Amino acid sequence: MTRLEIRDYFPVPVAETHLPDSVELNAALKERFIYWEKNEPPRTTVPTPVIKEAVYESDFSLFRRQDPHVQRLARFCLTNIGEMVMRMNGYSAAEMQKLRIYDHSWYHITRRGGYTGPHNHPMASWSAVYCVCPGEPDATHPESGVLRLFDNRAEANMYLDAGNAHLSGSHGFGNIGWHLQAGQLIIFPSYLFHEVAPFWGNDERITVAMNCWVREESQAMDEPLVRRRS
Repeated sequence: MTRLEIRDYFPVPVAETHLPDSVELNAALKERFIYWEKNEPPRTTVPTPVIKEAVYESDFSLFRRQDPHVQRLARFCLTNIGEMVMRMNGYSAAEMQKLRIYDHSWYHITRRGGYTGPHNHPMASWSAVYCVCPGEPDATHPESGVLRLFDNRAEANMYLDAGNAHLSGSHGFGNIGWHLQAGQLIIFPSYLFHEVAPFWGNDERITVAMNCWVREESQAMDEPLVRRRS
């Protein structure tokens, strides 16, 4: 009998980490975001067509603000996204030195009943969500404020029987979700559809989102060309 060799061919990499000692930083970010929401002019970037309810969305230039607290968060998030790029592509340190990570970054303030509908980000390679404040939990709504990533294999569960109903680990199928914790960062491929379930707390759920694309140092920021490694 020949040996049965099982391989994984369609895995989706999702990374998770936490910012150490983030309590003071998150408190400062929350104060700033709520102040900016109330006191700054309306956003200048064009709103996306993503369905949102009871959600304030800033413009997409958050990490370009010269605020020390925002810059600390930017360094943490972009450093980890850079590590994701390096590890998933097998780049050496020398190859990473030739690359530049560009981003759109913004914050969301979600209040009671607020949600963000299913969407993805087709003009980026990596997306991420950082939790500043998860908001008040609600025992009557266990899915309140859940960040949910959708299984991208649309037909994976078209037929279920005893042969495939109990696949384990990455071979299983179904959506995954997080009740985000303050200081938590989730990184995932931008092609994945995701949503935020309705939030039923009486305070604010505050997150920072980002989309990233990567270019060689010599390329223009919006140049779509992919240059293959030799």
